[in-house]
Amino acid sequence: MIDVSIIVVNWNVRDLLRLCLQSLRDQAGLPMARMQVIVVDNASADGSAAMVRAEFPEVTLLANEDNLGFGKANNQALPLCTGRHVLLLNPDTVVLDGAIAKLVGLMDRQPEVAVAGCRLLNGDMTLQRWTGGAYPRLLNLANHYFFLDRVLPSSWRPMPLYLDRDVPENMEVDWVSGACMILRGSALGGRLFNPDYFMYGEDMELCHRLKQAGGQVLYTPEASIIHYQGESMKQQQGDVLLSSLKGPRQFYRQMRGGRGLWLYDFVTWAGFALRWALYALAGVVQGGERWRDKAASSRSMMHRAWKILVSP
Repeated sequence: MIDVSIIVVNWNVRDLLRLCLQSLRDQAGLPMARMQVIVVDNASADGSAAMVRAEFPEVTLLANEDNLGFGKANNQALPLCTGRHVLLLNPDTVVLDGAIAKLVGLMDRQPEVAVAGCRLLNGDMTLQRWTGGAYPRLLNLANHYFFLDRVLPSSWRPMPLYLDRDVPENMEVDWVSGACMILRGSALGGRLFNPDYFMYGEDMELCHRLKQAGGQVLYTPEASIIHYQGESMKQQQGDVLLSSLKGPRQFYRQMRGGRGLWLYDFVTWAGFALRWALYALAGVVQGGERWRDKAASSRSMMHRAWKILVSP
């Protein structure tokens, strides 16, 4: 019996993909015979597909001739999945300490859970806040971008867009990150992501759909996975770079029917402008590459947000 089918969608991160697949062999906590691993390669030019064929013969490989995007590539693999559960895993992740077995065990113990996400860690083992959180709303958007969560009492703050602390126990959330999410196969009904989403935001839409159908969305700190976020995005160009902002915006528009969309765009742009100013000031006062890097990143995101704000 296959406990879990694992889908890994890859684009030009061959060396990280190798680490990811090796960690599944070594640290999943399940024997390979009880896991089905499917790699969908989105037309990588770095030899990723050849590496998988040569070094991981147990993996099912789908090698696309074009980059279909994250959602469509996962949808492509879904009909091949034979496991009781389906786990989506980014190629820039490293599985730690039996994390896959822990997620499968959680799903088996709690049949009301339709989708669960785990604790995502940066390379330095600090928590990634974008592991999960609440659906984007104007209040929690402003709370996030304007650092209100740093100054307001917790009783005044809305449920955060992204997790604002390292919680010690399982908690229900609105959405969990598609970088690592386990889904109950019977809850999917043969459907995974909305194909209208190219990249980003599709995990929110999927969680919302499963929640509307009566399933729970759960975040658990019981399992941890390292996520070297953003390596594929660093290689992208043009409009694809806007997807990290356009995806959640698309979900907000789907939820709200376009009401307040201009304000959503303005809050996003103003938030990055504020961050750029504050990080640049910190770089002048305190010095150090850390602040300069954060300022440069915020400035880049501010320009992307402006493109969306002024687009028709």
